[in-house]
Amino acid sequence: MIAKKLLFVMVLILLCVFAVQKKTGLIHSKGLEGFVPKDSVPLLTKNSWMEGTFQSAYSTHINNTLGFRTDLVRLYNQIDFSLFGVPHANKIVIGKGNYLIAQQYIEASLGYDFAGKAEIDRIVELMKALQDKLEQTAKVHFLVLFVPDKGTFYPEIIPQRFLKTKQPLTNYAYYVERCKAAGVNFIDYNAWFLKMKDTSRYILYPKTGIHWSTYGSTIAIDSMMNYLRIRFGMNIPRVAIDSIIVSPKARYEDDDIGRTLNLIKPLSYPPLAYPAFHFVADTTKPKPRALFVGDSFYWQLYYPGFITNMFSNNEFWYYNKDVYPETFNAPKSTSQLNYIQEILSQDLVVLIQTNAGYGNVGYGFVQQAWQGLNSDRDRVKEFEKSIRNTPDWLEKVKQKAAKNGISLDEQVHRDAVFMAEQEIMNSKKK
Repeated sequence: MIAKKLLFVMVLILLCVFAVQKKTGLIHSKGLEGFVPKDSVPLLTKNSWMEGTFQSAYSTHINNTLGFRTDLVRLYNQIDFSLFGVPHANKIVIGKGNYLIAQQYIEASLGYDFAGKAEIDRIVELMKALQDKLEQTAKVHFLVLFVPDKGTFYPEIIPQRFLKTKQPLTNYAYYVERCKAAGVNFIDYNAWFLKMKDTSRYILYPKTGIHWSTYGSTIAIDSMMNYLRIRFGMNIPRVAIDSIIVSPKARYEDDDIGRTLNLIKPLSYPPLAYPAFHFVADTTKPKPRALFVGDSFYWQLYYPGFITNMFSNNEFWYYNKDVYPETFNAPKSTSQLNYIQEILSQDLVVLIQTNAGYGNVGYGFVQQAWQGLNSDRDRVKEFEKSIRNTPDWLEKVKQKAAKNGISLDEQVHRDAVFMAEQEIMNSKKK
Protein backbone atom coordinates (compact mmCIF):
# COMPACT_ATOMS: atom_id res chain seq x y z
CA MET A 1 0.00 0.00 0.00
CA ILE A 2 2.81 2.42 0.92
CA ALA A 3 4.57 1.62 -2.35
CA LYS A 4 1.42 2.41 -4.35
CA LYS A 5 0.96 5.73 -2.53
CA LEU A 6 4.59 6.60 -3.07
CA LEU A 7 4.29 5.81 -6.78
CA PHE A 8 1.13 7.93 -7.00
CA VAL A 9 2.86 10.88 -5.32
CA MET A 10 5.85 10.56 -7.65
CA VAL A 11 3.59 10.58 -10.72
CA LEU A 12 1.79 13.68 -9.41
CA ILE A 13 5.11 15.43 -8.79
CA LEU A 14 6.27 14.59 -12.32
CA LEU A 15 3.05 15.92 -13.82
CA CYS A 16 3.42 19.12 -11.84
CA VAL A 17 7.04 19.49 -12.92
CA PHE A 18 6.07 19.00 -16.58
CA ALA A 19 3.23 21.51 -16.23
CA VAL A 20 5.43 24.15 -14.57
CA GLN A 21 8.13 23.70 -17.23
CA LYS A 22 5.54 24.01 -20.00
CA LYS A 23 4.14 27.20 -18.49
CA THR A 24 7.38 28.91 -17.50
CA GLY A 25 10.18 27.34 -19.58
CA LEU A 26 12.25 27.80 -16.44
CA ILE A 27 14.88 25.25 -17.52
CA HIS A 28 16.25 25.58 -21.04
CA SER A 29 15.67 22.51 -23.22
CA LYS A 30 17.57 22.19 -26.49
CA GLY A 31 15.26 22.12 -29.50
CA LEU A 32 15.00 19.18 -31.87
CA GLU A 33 16.87 19.09 -35.18
CA GLY A 34 15.32 18.28 -38.52
CA PHE A 35 11.76 18.86 -39.63
CA VAL A 36 9.55 19.68 -36.64
CA PRO A 37 5.91 20.49 -37.54
CA LYS A 38 4.60 23.75 -36.13
CA ASP A 39 2.09 23.25 -33.34
CA SER A 40 -0.89 25.44 -32.54
CA VAL A 41 -4.00 25.23 -30.41
CA PRO A 42 -6.75 23.59 -32.53
CA LEU A 43 -9.86 25.61 -33.28
CA LEU A 44 -12.95 24.51 -31.39
CA THR A 45 -16.11 24.42 -33.49
CA LYS A 46 -19.41 22.61 -33.19
CA ASN A 47 -18.52 20.21 -36.00
CA SER A 48 -14.98 19.51 -34.72
CA TRP A 49 -16.39 18.75 -31.28
CA MET A 50 -19.21 16.50 -32.53
CA GLU A 51 -16.91 14.62 -34.92
CA GLY A 52 -14.21 14.18 -32.26
CA THR A 53 -11.48 15.82 -34.36
CA PHE A 54 -10.98 18.63 -31.83
CA GLN A 55 -10.38 16.20 -28.98
CA SER A 56 -7.84 14.26 -31.02
CA ALA A 57 -6.07 17.43 -32.20
CA TYR A 58 -6.00 18.90 -28.70
CA SER A 59 -4.52 15.68 -27.30
CA THR A 60 -1.77 15.91 -29.92
CA HIS A 61 -1.24 19.56 -29.01
CA ILE A 62 -0.80 18.67 -25.32
CA ASN A 63 1.74 15.97 -26.20
CA ASN A 64 3.67 18.32 -28.51
CA THR A 65 3.91 21.07 -25.90
CA LEU A 66 4.63 18.94 -22.85
CA GLY A 67 7.30 20.35 -20.58
CA PHE A 68 10.73 18.76 -21.20
CA ARG A 69 9.28 17.11 -24.32
CA THR A 70 12.46 17.55 -26.36
CA ASP A 71 14.54 16.00 -23.58
CA LEU A 72 12.16 13.05 -23.39
CA VAL A 73 12.33 12.61 -27.18
CA ARG A 74 16.14 12.56 -27.04
CA LEU A 75 16.04 10.02 -24.20
CA TYR A 76 13.65 7.80 -26.16
CA ASN A 77 15.79 8.09 -29.31
CA GLN A 78 18.98 7.32 -27.38
CA ILE A 79 17.50 4.16 -25.83
CA ASP A 80 16.28 2.90 -29.21
CA PHE A 81 19.60 3.71 -30.88
CA SER A 82 21.89 2.32 -28.17
CA LEU A 83 19.93 -0.84 -27.37
CA PHE A 84 18.33 -1.75 -30.69
CA GLY A 85 20.27 0.20 -33.34
CA VAL A 86 17.12 2.03 -34.45
CA PRO A 87 17.61 5.58 -35.82
CA HIS A 88 14.64 7.92 -35.45
CA ALA A 89 15.24 9.85 -38.67
CA ASN A 90 13.35 9.47 -41.92
CA LYS A 91 14.83 6.69 -44.12
CA ILE A 92 18.25 6.82 -42.47
CA VAL A 93 20.22 3.57 -42.16
CA ILE A 94 22.96 2.84 -39.62
CA GLY A 95 25.79 1.35 -41.63
CA LYS A 96 28.77 -0.61 -40.44
CA GLY A 97 30.92 1.29 -37.96
CA ASN A 98 27.95 3.54 -37.11
CA TYR A 99 28.26 5.36 -40.43
CA LEU A 100 24.97 7.05 -41.26
CA ILE A 101 23.57 6.87 -44.77
CA ALA A 102 20.28 7.68 -46.46
CA GLN A 103 18.51 4.54 -47.63
CA GLN A 104 17.94 6.02 -51.08
CA TYR A 105 21.72 6.28 -51.55
CA ILE A 106 22.10 2.59 -50.76
CA GLU A 107 19.33 1.59 -53.14
CA ALA A 108 20.66 3.80 -55.94
CA SER A 109 24.24 2.55 -55.55
CA LEU A 110 22.98 -1.04 -55.81
CA GLY A 111 20.85 -0.37 -58.86
CA TYR A 112 17.46 -0.80 -57.19
CA ASP A 113 16.08 2.24 -59.02
CA PHE A 114 17.74 1.63 -62.42
CA ALA A 115 15.60 3.42 -65.00
CA GLY A 116 16.56 1.08 -67.84
CA LYS A 117 18.94 1.45 -70.76
CA ALA A 118 16.27 2.59 -73.21
CA GLU A 119 15.09 5.44 -70.98
CA ILE A 120 18.61 6.63 -70.18
CA ASP A 121 19.62 6.36 -73.85
CA ARG A 122 16.67 8.59 -74.72
CA ILE A 123 17.50 11.23 -72.10
CA VAL A 124 21.20 11.29 -73.01
CA GLU A 125 20.31 11.65 -76.68
CA LEU A 126 18.09 14.61 -75.81
CA MET A 127 20.82 15.96 -73.54
CA LYS A 128 23.37 15.98 -76.37
CA ALA A 129 20.85 17.56 -78.74
CA LEU A 130 20.02 20.21 -76.12
CA GLN A 131 23.71 20.89 -75.50
CA ASP A 132 24.31 21.43 -79.22
CA LYS A 133 21.19 23.54 -79.63
CA LEU A 134 22.11 25.86 -76.73
CA GLU A 135 25.69 26.23 -77.98
CA GLN A 136 24.74 26.91 -81.59
CA THR A 137 21.73 29.16 -81.15
CA ALA A 138 22.48 31.11 -77.96
CA LYS A 139 26.12 30.38 -77.02
CA VAL A 140 24.91 28.87 -73.76
CA HIS A 141 27.27 26.18 -72.44
CA PHE A 142 25.92 23.00 -70.88
CA LEU A 143 27.53 20.89 -68.14
CA VAL A 144 26.50 17.92 -65.99
CA LEU A 145 28.03 17.32 -62.55
CA PHE A 146 27.76 13.77 -61.24
CA VAL A 147 28.43 14.42 -57.56
CA PRO A 148 29.45 11.64 -55.15
CA ASP A 149 26.90 9.54 -53.32
CA LYS A 150 27.64 7.85 -50.04
CA GLY A 151 26.60 4.38 -51.18
CA THR A 152 29.09 4.40 -54.04
CA PHE A 153 31.83 6.07 -51.98
CA TYR A 154 31.44 3.80 -48.94
CA PRO A 155 30.17 0.43 -50.25
CA GLU A 156 31.85 -1.25 -47.28
CA ILE A 157 29.40 0.35 -44.81
CA ILE A 158 26.24 -0.96 -46.47
CA PRO A 159 24.45 -3.54 -44.24
CA GLN A 160 24.38 -7.09 -45.56
CA ARG A 161 20.58 -7.16 -45.85
CA PHE A 162 20.71 -4.72 -48.78
CA LEU A 163 23.39 -6.61 -50.72
CA LYS A 164 21.26 -9.67 -51.49
CA THR A 165 19.50 -8.03 -54.42
CA LYS A 166 22.32 -5.97 -55.98
CA GLN A 167 21.65 -5.19 -59.65
CA PRO A 168 24.28 -5.27 -62.44
CA LEU A 169 23.77 -1.63 -63.52
CA THR A 170 23.16 1.68 -61.77
CA ASN A 171 21.77 4.90 -63.18
CA TYR A 172 25.02 6.70 -62.38
CA ALA A 173 27.30 4.17 -64.11
CA TYR A 174 25.17 3.92 -67.24
CA TYR A 175 24.67 7.69 -67.51
CA VAL A 176 28.44 8.25 -67.35
CA GLU A 177 29.01 5.59 -69.99
CA ARG A 178 26.41 7.03 -72.36
CA CYS A 179 27.35 10.69 -71.77
CA LYS A 180 30.97 9.89 -72.58
CA ALA A 181 29.97 8.07 -75.77
CA ALA A 182 27.56 10.83 -76.83
CA GLY A 183 29.91 13.74 -76.14
CA VAL A 184 27.91 15.36 -73.35
CA ASN A 185 29.98 17.73 -71.19
CA PHE A 186 30.28 16.27 -67.69
CA ILE A 187 32.48 15.96 -64.62
CA ASP A 188 32.42 12.64 -62.80
CA TYR A 189 33.12 13.53 -59.17
CA ASN A 190 32.12 10.06 -58.02
CA ALA A 191 35.02 8.44 -59.87
CA TRP A 192 37.43 11.21 -58.87
CA PHE A 193 36.57 10.98 -55.17
CA LEU A 194 36.93 7.20 -55.23
CA LYS A 195 40.43 7.57 -56.69
CA MET A 196 41.37 9.93 -53.85
CA LYS A 197 39.61 7.98 -51.11
CA ASP A 198 42.71 6.20 -49.76
CA THR A 199 45.22 8.96 -50.43
CA SER A 200 43.45 12.19 -49.43
CA ARG A 201 44.86 13.80 -46.29
CA TYR A 202 41.40 14.93 -45.30
CA ILE A 203 37.98 13.30 -45.25
CA LEU A 204 36.01 13.73 -48.48
CA TYR A 205 32.70 12.32 -47.23
CA PRO A 206 31.79 12.73 -43.54
CA LYS A 207 30.74 9.80 -41.38
CA THR A 208 27.52 11.41 -40.13
CA GLY A 209 26.76 13.70 -43.09
CA ILE A 210 24.57 13.18 -46.13
CA HIS A 211 26.61 15.34 -48.55
CA TRP A 212 30.27 15.59 -49.49
CA SER A 213 32.37 17.20 -46.78
CA THR A 214 33.15 20.90 -46.68
CA TYR A 215 36.69 20.06 -47.73
CA GLY A 216 35.41 17.76 -50.49
CA SER A 217 33.08 20.40 -51.92
CA THR A 218 35.90 22.97 -51.86
CA ILE A 219 38.27 20.91 -53.99
CA ALA A 220 35.34 19.90 -56.21
CA ILE A 221 34.37 23.50 -57.00
CA ASP A 222 38.03 24.35 -57.59
CA SER A 223 38.18 21.63 -60.25
CA MET A 224 34.97 22.93 -61.80
CA MET A 225 36.44 26.44 -61.97
CA ASN A 226 39.45 25.07 -63.85
CA TYR A 227 37.17 23.14 -66.19
CA LEU A 228 35.09 26.23 -67.04
CA ARG A 229 38.20 28.32 -67.72
CA ILE A 230 39.81 25.69 -69.94
CA ARG A 231 36.80 24.09 -71.65
CA PHE A 232 34.66 27.18 -72.22
CA GLY A 233 37.15 30.04 -71.81
CA MET A 234 35.03 31.65 -69.09
CA ASN A 235 36.21 34.46 -66.81
CA ILE A 236 36.16 32.39 -63.62
CA PRO A 237 38.22 33.32 -60.52
CA ARG A 238 40.75 31.05 -58.88
CA VAL A 239 40.50 29.75 -55.32
CA ALA A 240 43.57 30.43 -53.20
CA ILE A 241 43.59 28.31 -50.04
CA ASP A 242 45.21 30.24 -47.20
CA SER A 243 45.07 27.53 -44.55
CA ILE A 244 43.25 24.38 -43.52
CA ILE A 245 41.82 24.04 -40.02
CA VAL A 246 41.38 20.48 -38.75
CA SER A 247 38.53 20.43 -36.26
CA PRO A 248 37.31 17.67 -33.93
CA LYS A 249 33.84 19.23 -34.13
CA ALA A 250 31.81 19.10 -37.35
CA ARG A 251 30.81 22.42 -38.84
CA TYR A 252 28.12 23.49 -41.28
CA GLU A 253 26.37 20.42 -42.77
CA ASP A 254 29.09 17.85 -42.10
CA ASP A 255 26.98 16.31 -39.33
CA ASP A 256 23.53 16.96 -40.79
CA ILE A 257 22.28 13.36 -40.43
CA GLY A 258 23.84 12.97 -36.99
CA ARG A 259 22.05 16.04 -35.68
CA THR A 260 18.65 14.86 -36.94
CA LEU A 261 18.93 11.66 -34.88
CA ASN A 262 18.38 13.90 -31.82
CA LEU A 263 20.43 11.78 -29.42
CA ILE A 264 21.59 12.68 -25.92
CA LYS A 265 25.11 11.50 -26.75
CA PRO A 266 26.01 12.45 -30.35
CA LEU A 267 27.88 9.94 -32.50
CA SER A 268 31.65 10.25 -32.69
CA TYR A 269 33.43 11.00 -35.96
CA PRO A 270 37.01 11.60 -37.08
CA PRO A 271 38.39 15.18 -37.34
CA LEU A 272 37.26 17.17 -40.38
CA ALA A 273 39.11 19.74 -42.48
CA TYR A 274 37.90 23.30 -43.13
CA PRO A 275 39.80 25.36 -45.71
CA ALA A 276 40.15 29.12 -45.34
CA PHE A 277 40.42 30.70 -48.78
CA HIS A 278 40.05 33.79 -50.91
CA PHE A 279 39.29 34.38 -54.58
CA VAL A 280 41.64 35.76 -57.21
CA ALA A 281 39.54 37.30 -59.98
CA ASP A 282 39.94 39.37 -63.12
CA THR A 283 37.62 42.27 -62.32
CA THR A 284 38.20 43.93 -65.71
CA LYS A 285 35.92 41.39 -67.37
CA PRO A 286 32.26 40.66 -66.55
CA LYS A 287 31.38 37.49 -64.69
CA PRO A 288 29.24 34.97 -66.60
CA ARG A 289 25.64 34.15 -65.77
CA ALA A 290 24.77 30.61 -64.70
CA LEU A 291 21.72 28.51 -63.95
CA PHE A 292 22.05 25.47 -61.70
CA VAL A 293 19.38 22.76 -61.73
CA GLY A 294 19.48 19.87 -59.30
CA ASP A 295 19.51 18.72 -55.71
CA SER A 296 20.82 19.83 -52.32
CA PHE A 297 24.50 19.31 -53.20
CA TYR A 298 24.28 22.80 -54.70
CA TRP A 299 24.04 24.38 -51.25
CA GLN A 300 27.59 23.26 -50.37
CA LEU A 301 28.72 25.47 -53.26
CA TYR A 302 26.37 28.34 -52.51
CA TYR A 303 26.77 29.04 -48.79
CA PRO A 304 30.61 29.30 -48.74
CA GLY A 305 30.33 32.01 -51.42
CA PHE A 306 31.59 30.08 -54.46
CA ILE A 307 28.55 30.74 -56.65
CA THR A 308 28.42 34.45 -55.80
CA ASN A 309 32.10 34.93 -56.61
CA MET A 310 32.03 32.86 -59.80
CA PHE A 311 28.90 34.23 -61.44
CA SER A 312 26.98 37.48 -61.73
CA ASN A 313 23.81 35.75 -60.49
CA ASN A 314 22.97 32.79 -58.24
CA GLU A 315 19.96 31.18 -59.89
CA PHE A 316 19.08 27.69 -58.75
CA TRP A 317 16.09 25.51 -59.68
CA TYR A 318 15.77 22.99 -56.87
CA TYR A 319 14.63 19.69 -58.41
CA ASN A 320 13.63 21.75 -61.46
CA LYS A 321 10.75 23.09 -59.38
CA ASP A 322 11.54 25.67 -56.67
CA VAL A 323 13.26 28.86 -57.81
CA TYR A 324 16.04 30.27 -55.62
CA PRO A 325 17.00 32.77 -54.29
CA GLU A 326 13.40 34.06 -54.64
CA THR A 327 11.96 31.16 -52.61
CA PHE A 328 13.99 32.28 -49.60
CA ASN A 329 11.44 35.11 -49.28
CA ALA A 330 8.32 33.61 -50.82
CA PRO A 331 7.63 30.35 -52.68
CA LYS A 332 8.28 30.57 -56.41
CA SER A 333 8.02 27.77 -58.94
CA THR A 334 9.59 27.28 -62.36
CA SER A 335 6.02 27.13 -63.69
CA GLN A 336 5.82 30.88 -62.97
CA LEU A 337 8.82 31.65 -65.17
CA ASN A 338 9.28 32.18 -68.85
CA TYR A 339 11.17 28.89 -68.80
CA ILE A 340 12.99 29.07 -72.12
CA GLN A 341 13.79 32.77 -71.87
CA GLU A 342 15.44 32.17 -68.48
CA ILE A 343 17.60 29.42 -69.95
CA LEU A 344 18.63 31.42 -73.00
CA SER A 345 19.61 34.40 -70.82
CA GLN A 346 22.42 32.37 -69.21
CA ASP A 347 26.02 31.76 -70.27
CA LEU A 348 26.05 28.37 -68.57
CA VAL A 349 23.52 25.73 -67.51
CA VAL A 350 24.71 23.19 -64.93
CA LEU A 351 22.84 20.05 -63.89
CA ILE A 352 24.07 18.95 -60.45
CA GLN A 353 22.85 15.78 -58.81
CA THR A 354 23.76 12.66 -56.94
CA ASN A 355 22.95 9.16 -58.16
CA ALA A 356 22.38 10.57 -61.65
CA GLY A 357 19.09 12.11 -60.56
CA TYR A 358 17.76 8.67 -59.66
CA GLY A 359 17.38 7.86 -63.34
CA ASN A 360 16.25 11.27 -64.56
CA VAL A 361 19.17 13.71 -64.79
CA GLY A 362 17.80 17.24 -64.48
CA TYR A 363 14.52 16.00 -62.95
CA GLY A 364 12.68 16.73 -66.20
CA PHE A 365 14.76 19.78 -67.17
CA VAL A 366 16.28 18.14 -70.25
CA GLN A 367 12.91 17.06 -71.64
CA GLN A 368 11.19 20.34 -70.76
CA ALA A 369 13.94 22.53 -72.17
CA TRP A 370 14.21 20.49 -75.37
CA GLN A 371 10.46 20.51 -75.86
CA GLY A 372 10.30 24.26 -75.30
CA LEU A 373 13.11 24.93 -77.76
CA ASN A 374 12.04 22.50 -80.46
CA SER A 375 8.74 20.73 -80.26
CA ASP A 376 5.71 21.88 -82.17
CA ARG A 377 2.72 22.20 -79.83
CA ASP A 378 0.34 21.58 -82.71
CA ARG A 379 2.21 18.35 -83.50
CA VAL A 380 1.82 17.24 -79.86
CA LYS A 381 -1.92 17.85 -80.11
CA GLU A 382 -2.04 15.79 -83.30
CA PHE A 383 -0.35 12.87 -81.58
CA GLU A 384 -2.76 13.19 -78.63
CA LYS A 385 -5.67 12.98 -81.06
CA SER A 386 -4.14 9.98 -82.84
CA ILE A 387 -3.68 8.12 -79.54
CA ARG A 388 -7.30 8.69 -78.52
CA ASN A 389 -8.58 7.64 -81.96
CA THR A 390 -6.55 4.42 -82.09
CA PRO A 391 -8.14 1.82 -79.74
CA ASP A 392 -5.09 -0.49 -79.42
CA TRP A 393 -2.74 2.45 -78.82
CA LEU A 394 -5.12 4.02 -76.30
CA GLU A 395 -5.41 0.73 -74.40
CA LYS A 396 -1.62 0.50 -74.05
CA VAL A 397 -1.52 4.09 -72.80
CA LYS A 398 -4.25 3.28 -70.25
CA GLN A 399 -2.15 0.42 -68.91
CA LYS A 400 0.91 2.65 -68.74
CA ALA A 401 -1.05 5.34 -66.86
CA ALA A 402 -2.20 2.78 -64.29
CA LYS A 403 1.35 1.49 -63.87
CA ASN A 404 2.73 5.03 -63.41
CA GLY A 405 -0.08 6.07 -61.09
CA ILE A 406 -1.14 9.08 -63.18
CA SER A 407 -4.29 10.12 -65.02
CA LEU A 408 -4.98 8.95 -68.56
CA ASP A 409 -4.89 12.56 -69.81
CA GLU A 410 -1.42 13.09 -68.35
CA GLN A 411 -0.11 9.82 -69.85
CA VAL A 412 -1.60 10.65 -73.25
CA HIS A 413 0.16 14.02 -73.15
CA ARG A 414 3.48 12.47 -72.09
CA ASP A 415 3.35 9.90 -74.88
CA ALA A 416 2.42 12.58 -77.41
CA VAL A 417 5.35 14.75 -76.29
CA PHE A 418 7.63 11.71 -76.56
CA MET A 419 6.44 11.02 -80.10
CA ALA A 420 6.97 14.66 -81.08
CA GLU A 421 10.48 14.58 -79.59
CA GLN A 422 11.34 11.38 -81.44
CA GLU A 423 10.09 12.86 -84.68
CA ILE A 424 12.37 15.88 -84.21
CA MET A 425 15.32 13.68 -83.26
CA ASN A 426 14.82 11.45 -86.34
CA SER A 427 14.60 14.44 -88.65
CA LYS A 428 17.76 15.87 -87.03
CA LYS A 429 19.65 12.65 -87.80
CA LYS A 430 18.61 12.82 -91.43
